[in-house]
Amino acid sequence: MTGNVAQELPPPRPALTSDLAPPVGRSDGARPGPVRATAALWWAGCLAALVGLVAALVDYADLDARLTATATAEDPSAPAELLADGVRATIAVVAGGVALLVVVSLVWVALLLRRRSWARWALLATLLPTLLVLDVAQSVVAGDADLDRIALVVAAGLLAVALLPLLAGSARDWFHPAQSRPLSG
Repeated sequence: MTGNVAQELPPPRPALTSDLAPPVGRSDGARPGPVRATAALWWAGCLAALVGLVAALVDYADLDARLTATATAEDPSAPAELLADGVRATIAVVAGGVALLVVVSLVWVALLLRRRSWARWALLATLLPTLLVLDVAQSVVAGDADLDRIALVVAAGLLAVALLPLLAGSARDWFHPAQSRPLSG
């Protein structure tokens, strides 16, 4: 009967006595300057785009009135309700496009910092639509308050130069460390 027999305990584990620090991770994991520069420029560009977007939406009444006046001047015979719907749709599409591309590109930057080499190409593929949407957005919001337009133009400029540091050799080697080391044998 095993229920009445006391089981033997395993022997005690030996004490850990080592002066060596435990391993912390890969020693080559430090991000090179070009990768950090790309991330900083991209984050700054996205922040500028969000500032421009918020500034435009804070001034929503004036933006709506200006776009409605422009649409009325283009087609004076159009019904007011149709013009109002078109203006609201234009603002929603432009603001939504900027917000969506900012969020998507921030995801790519986060993946870039996690050493996903394909994220470089995703950022490059996202750059052109983002610049196009920022150009459309700055032309839509260009009104009396220049903060929104200037912020969107600054965002486009920052994003346009953000990928340039990734062309440095240290950035490419960081993504493919095995390929940059000489073969030993």
